[in-house]
Amino acid sequence: MQSDERDSVRQDPRPVEVVEGGDVDPLQDYSVAERHRADTARYLAYALVGTLALSVVLQYALTLVLIYTGKTEGIANLDRTFNVLMPILSGLVGGATTYYFTRDKR
Repeated sequence: MQSDERDSVRQDPRPVEVVEGGDVDPLQDYSVAERHRADTARYLAYALVGTLALSVVLQYALTLVLIYTGKTEGIANLDRTFNVLMPILSGLVGGATTYYFTRDKR
Protein backbone atom coordinates (compact mmCIF):
# COMPACT_ATOMS: atom_id res chain seq x y z
CA MET A 1 0.00 0.00 0.00
CA GLN A 2 2.89 2.37 0.65
CA SER A 3 4.24 2.16 -2.92
CA ASP A 4 0.81 3.19 -4.28
CA GLU A 5 0.85 6.24 -2.01
CA ARG A 6 4.37 7.18 -3.14
CA ASP A 7 3.43 6.87 -6.82
CA SER A 8 0.44 9.12 -6.35
CA VAL A 9 2.59 11.73 -4.64
CA ARG A 10 5.22 11.71 -7.41
CA GLN A 11 2.77 12.21 -10.26
CA ASP A 12 1.65 15.79 -10.58
CA PRO A 13 -1.58 16.05 -12.61
CA ARG A 14 -1.07 19.78 -13.31
CA PRO A 15 0.37 20.65 -16.73
CA VAL A 16 3.80 22.28 -16.77
CA GLU A 17 3.53 25.90 -17.83
CA VAL A 18 6.41 27.34 -19.87
CA VAL A 19 7.28 30.95 -19.11
CA GLU A 20 8.72 32.86 -22.04
CA GLY A 21 11.43 35.31 -21.09
CA GLY A 22 11.83 37.01 -24.45
CA ASP A 23 14.89 37.49 -26.61
CA VAL A 24 18.31 38.43 -25.34
CA ASP A 25 20.20 40.66 -27.73
CA PRO A 26 23.98 41.01 -27.76
CA LEU A 27 25.35 43.85 -25.65
CA GLN A 28 26.50 45.73 -28.74
CA ASP A 29 22.88 46.07 -29.91
CA TYR A 30 21.95 48.22 -26.91
CA SER A 31 22.71 51.91 -27.22
CA VAL A 32 24.48 53.41 -24.25
CA ALA A 33 25.74 56.96 -24.39
CA GLU A 34 29.53 57.20 -24.33
CA ARG A 35 29.32 59.85 -21.64
CA HIS A 36 27.38 57.43 -19.44
CA ARG A 37 30.10 54.79 -19.85
CA ALA A 38 32.80 57.33 -19.04
CA ASP A 39 30.95 58.56 -15.95
CA THR A 40 30.43 55.01 -14.72
CA ALA A 41 34.10 54.12 -15.20
CA ARG A 42 35.20 57.27 -13.38
CA TYR A 43 32.81 56.74 -10.45
CA LEU A 44 33.83 53.10 -10.08
CA ALA A 45 37.52 53.97 -10.14
CA TYR A 46 37.09 56.74 -7.56
CA ALA A 47 34.89 54.59 -5.34
CA LEU A 48 37.35 51.69 -5.34
CA VAL A 49 40.35 53.93 -4.65
CA GLY A 50 38.39 55.60 -1.85
CA THR A 51 37.44 52.20 -0.41
CA LEU A 52 41.08 51.11 -0.48
CA ALA A 53 42.25 54.30 1.23
CA LEU A 54 39.47 54.12 3.79
CA SER A 55 40.30 50.52 4.66
CA VAL A 56 43.97 51.37 5.23
CA VAL A 57 43.10 54.35 7.42
CA LEU A 58 40.51 52.31 9.32
CA GLN A 59 42.98 49.48 9.91
CA TYR A 60 45.59 51.81 11.37
CA ALA A 61 43.02 53.67 13.45
CA LEU A 62 41.59 50.45 14.87
CA THR A 63 45.10 49.19 15.62
CA LEU A 64 45.81 52.35 17.60
CA VAL A 65 42.49 52.05 19.45
CA LEU A 66 43.25 48.44 20.37
CA ILE A 67 46.74 49.37 21.59
CA TYR A 68 45.53 52.28 23.72
CA THR A 69 42.65 50.31 25.23
CA GLY A 70 44.99 47.46 26.16
CA LYS A 71 43.30 44.84 23.98
CA THR A 72 46.37 43.85 22.02
CA GLU A 73 45.11 40.28 21.49
CA GLY A 74 42.58 41.69 19.01
CA ILE A 75 45.33 43.06 16.76
CA ALA A 76 46.02 39.58 15.35
CA ASN A 77 42.40 39.25 14.21
CA LEU A 78 42.47 42.72 12.72
CA ASP A 79 45.70 41.97 10.84
CA ARG A 80 44.28 38.72 9.49
CA THR A 81 41.18 40.53 8.23
CA PHE A 82 43.29 43.23 6.63
CA ASN A 83 45.55 40.63 4.98
CA VAL A 84 42.50 38.99 3.40
CA LEU A 85 40.91 42.28 2.34
CA MET A 86 43.99 43.99 0.87
CA PRO A 87 44.66 41.68 -2.11
CA ILE A 88 41.02 41.76 -3.12
CA LEU A 89 40.77 45.54 -2.96
CA SER A 90 44.12 46.12 -4.64
CA GLY A 91 43.14 43.82 -7.51
CA LEU A 92 39.85 45.65 -8.00
CA VAL A 93 41.54 49.05 -7.81
CA GLY A 94 44.24 47.98 -10.26
CA GLY A 95 41.68 46.73 -12.76
CA ALA A 96 39.46 49.79 -12.43
CA THR A 97 42.27 52.31 -12.74
CA THR A 98 43.83 50.45 -15.67
CA TYR A 99 40.50 50.48 -17.48
CA TYR A 100 39.90 54.13 -16.59
CA PHE A 101 43.26 55.32 -17.94
CA THR A 102 43.40 53.07 -21.03
CA ARG A 103 39.77 53.11 -22.23
CA ASP A 104 40.48 55.87 -24.79
CA LYS A 105 43.35 53.96 -26.40
CA ARG A 106 41.13 51.20 -27.82
